[in-house]
Amino acid sequence: MIVYEIKNNFCQLLLAKLRDKKRCVEEFRKASFKLSQVLISEALSLLPYEKKKIDTPVENKVETLTFNRDIVFLPILRAGLSMLPAAIDMYEKGRVGFIGIKRNEETLKPELYYLKIPVVKDGFYIILDPMLATGGTATLTVKKLIDTGIKPENVIFVSLISAPEGIEKLSHFKKIKIVTASIDRELNSKGYILPGLGDAGDRFCFTEDVEVIESYGD
Repeated sequence: MIVYEIKNNFCQLLLAKLRDKKRCVEEFRKASFKLSQVLISEALSLLPYEKKKIDTPVENKVETLTFNRDIVFLPILRAGLSMLPAAIDMYEKGRVGFIGIKRNEETLKPELYYLKIPVVKDGFYIILDPMLATGGTATLTVKKLIDTGIKPENVIFVSLISAPEGIEKLSHFKKIKIVTASIDRELNSKGYILPGLGDAGDRFCFTEDVEVIESYGD
């Protein structure tokens, strides 16, 4: 497994805005969109491109690149939806799937409650989740893809921030790749990433200070 930590100054500037608890929801959403674009661009650059010759207005047979394979963006519900607009903005032809995973309150283990994934031969799957924390949800997602017949080398996990514990848990998938803006220090006793940015889903969806009703149809 290869981990790409994108630590350029612009990424760190955007990350600082996401970490700052004083930032309003508008600022958080803008920074999330921009950082997602940067990371998804890095993920797309890891894919295999082919050479192609084109004619420009002033010269013929100029060598460029083209990409002719399918890409599936797979946000993990709900927080992963925050990264989907940036993904589509970066690659308009991308297919979209969805996976929903919740934690069983008795066993504390992740459980699948929704799955809708386009299966494309030799396609590339870019999983979107702003935080890679314990790695339980990420591991189940990758396992579901592999069980569907998708090659692990065609899977890229994109997260805004990651915890060492989550990366370690994903490491037994030897051929996948991770793209993240920061490998943070650790998880606290509640499973939050430190220094982290809080609950990315709540902050993006603006549900931190209101009651939220949850139902999974069971």
